[in-house]
Amino acid sequence: MSKNSQITGHDGPYDSPVKLPAKKVLKSWIDYNGHMNVAFYTMAIDKSLDIFLEKTLGLGESHANKNDQGPFVVQANFHYLNEMKYKDKFFVQVTLIDFDEKKMHLCLEIISEEKQIVMAISEQLMLNVNLIKRKTEPYPNWALKRLMLMKQNHKNVKLPPNVGRKILIKK
Repeated sequence: MSKNSQITGHDGPYDSPVKLPAKKVLKSWIDYNGHMNVAFYTMAIDKSLDIFLEKTLGLGESHANKNDQGPFVVQANFHYLNEMKYKDKFFVQVTLIDFDEKKMHLCLEIISEEKQIVMAISEQLMLNVNLIKRKTEPYPNWALKRLMLMKQNHKNVKLPPNVGRKILIKK
């Protein structure tokens, strides 16, 4: 078996944005305010990101295990726009904003299946890290080709106005 035949994900074309499998808010995710706790928004985004990296780009857990190279989130900004309640169904969609040889900038949105509105947004900057040396290193050439195609496929996605926003108190 050649090394490339072991690569997960696919070579595109990519949905614009990439829609990931639906999920449902569990009772254990509800806090004392009667809505989904912020920790579970983060978990829902992170679990969906794992699916995206594995099944779409081929840069997830399988790649990390075979090539000692994995994605590290180094910066994340969250916007909680609407309350999510017990049993609400949602999905996460991912847009590639930009990339370079060692980094990926993503927008991940939690969308209500019933209301078809954005419930939360996470903007993330990820690094490709050698898991032995614990240093950044370039993505493999096949991954850079996938990222280039995805960026082309995502060039017309209208990003939420929250993307790139600083945290501040308006005066």
